[in-house]
Amino acid sequence: MSGLAFALETHPGLKRPKNEDAVGHALTPWGGVFVVADGMGGHRTGEVAARLAVEMILENLRNVDPSPRALLQAFEKANERIYQEAQRPENRGMGTTATCLLLDLPYALIAHVGDSRAYLLRKGELTLLTEDHSWVAERVRQGLLSPEEAKTHRWRNVITNALGSFSQARVDLMGLKLEPGDVFLLCSDGLSGVLEDRTLGEVLKSFPPEEAARRLVALANEWGGPDNVSAIVVRLPEELPQGGRPYALPLEAARGAPVRLKLGEEPEELPTQVLEPKRSRVRLNWRDALLVLLWVVVVAYILLGYFKRP
Repeated sequence: MSGLAFALETHPGLKRPKNEDAVGHALTPWGGVFVVADGMGGHRTGEVAARLAVEMILENLRNVDPSPRALLQAFEKANERIYQEAQRPENRGMGTTATCLLLDLPYALIAHVGDSRAYLLRKGELTLLTEDHSWVAERVRQGLLSPEEAKTHRWRNVITNALGSFSQARVDLMGLKLEPGDVFLLCSDGLSGVLEDRTLGEVLKSFPPEEAARRLVALANEWGGPDNVSAIVVRLPEELPQGGRPYALPLEAARGAPVRLKLGEEPEELPTQVLEPKRSRVRLNWRDALLVLLWVVVVAYILLGYFKRP
């Protein structure tokens, strides 16, 4: 795609022995596909899950007409593949985040699972497009934690949604109409969890994609590099083609604002990978309940007989 500039960077960081992040891209006649994934489940399984997510998503989007349904199906196929691998005893706990930018110029579609992120820099203003699927982020949205408390909470790395954790995927879908010169940043939490959004915006404004991606990863490592760190920076050309996709009607109506997309087929509720600790409860099966009932009846009979004696 003429005029499209982009760069991908990933690094193990300074504290982890291996890099369980993965990044990938594929150029298409309509723009391109860009994916970042952050694996979990151990050094080997996390690395495999992230790689499978990137490979499966790219494979299923490379040669199809772009649409929200195609994007969702790519994530579902990736989830199915990783879930199958996770059923092996040695892969217990395998899963991965995944955030994908699908460019169908002049539109962008984004699919998201986990706590990797997608940002948009437009006219000097940085906007976070995705919502983290993490324990602390959900508590912040509920007003139970402040953003400052979330940054240092002991469960800040606990995610509540991941590809491969369950047989069905729970995917956030969104889209927007693009403007010339828009810049996207996709990143793992090894970047967004270390650098402030203000710093991300300044780097994206000041440097072209290749230099911006390199500097962002370097800055995360300068600030300790506590996790694997990945960044994909995509800058759109100054001239964009005219649109005309059937799915884009709500995007046109929103005049460039992000729009949440629903296909009407996702279940209302799916189990999450990690829930709040459950309070212990006494649960009785029917046999236990029957014994308790008989005990109550016997005690009542004895007491009734006692009080009836002259």
